[in-house]
Amino acid sequence: MKINWFYIRMLVLVAVTLGLVAFTHKRNANRKVKEVKVNFEAGANLFVTAESVDKLLIQNGKPIEGQNKEILDLKDLEDKLDAHAMIADADVYMTLDGVVGATVKQRKPLARVQTKTPFYIDEEGKTMPLSTNYSARVPLVTGVSKEQVNEIYPLLNYLQEDNVLATQVVGISRDKTGDYSLTLRVLNYKVIVGKIEQLSSKFSNYKAFYQKAIKDNSLEVYKSIDLRFKGQVVGTKK
Repeated sequence: MKINWFYIRMLVLVAVTLGLVAFTHKRNANRKVKEVKVNFEAGANLFVTAESVDKLLIQNGKPIEGQNKEILDLKDLEDKLDAHAMIADADVYMTLDGVVGATVKQRKPLARVQTKTPFYIDEEGKTMPLSTNYSARVPLVTGVSKEQVNEIYPLLNYLQEDNVLATQVVGISRDKTGDYSLTLRVLNYKVIVGKIEQLSSKFSNYKAFYQKAIKDNSLEVYKSIDLRFKGQVVGTKK
C-alpha cells in the first residue's frame, strides 16, 4: 500500500496549527490587565483628571488593573465614563499586550450662568455643573434660568464661532423683557442685542459701526450701542 505523504503532512500541519491556536488562546485568557492608560482629546485634562477616570474604571468592585482581561466588559466601562458630568464622550479599548486605554473627550463650556446654583452651558446647549478642578474663562451670564438655556444658546454659539466677538465678550445679561446685552472686555460701552434673532445682521452692522468708530477715534465716547433697530446701529454717548 502506497503511503500518501502529502495528506499526512497536511494533517500534521493542521494539528500543529490548532495546537498553537489553542495554546495562544489559553495564554491570552490567563493574561491580566497590566496597565491603564488615560488620554484626553483636545488639550489638557481641565475638568476631570486622570485619577478621576481611574476611579471610574471599576469592575467586579475593584480596579481593573490586575484583573483577567477576558472577563472585562469594555462597554460597561465606557458607559461609566460617559455618565460622568464632565465627560462628553469616552472610548475604552484593550491592546493585545494587556493594556486598557481610555480616550476621554471633556465637555466644553460656552458660558457660566450666575444663579443660586451656578452652572455652565456647554457647546451642545446643555447644562453642566461647575468643576472643583478648574474654573473656565467664559462669559458670565446673569438673568437667565435653566428654563431659558435653549433661548440663549443660539447667541452663545454665535459668539463662540466669531473669532472677534469670542475674545471681546465677557458678560451677557438678560432683562425682564427678554432683551440681551453684552459687556466687553476692554471697551466701556454696553452692546444691546435685544431679542435673540437676526444675529448675523445685527453683528454685521455692529462690526461696520465699530470699524468706522476706530477710524474716527470715537469708541470711548459711547456708553451703549443699540442693535435692536433693523438696518441701523444707535450709539448713545456718555
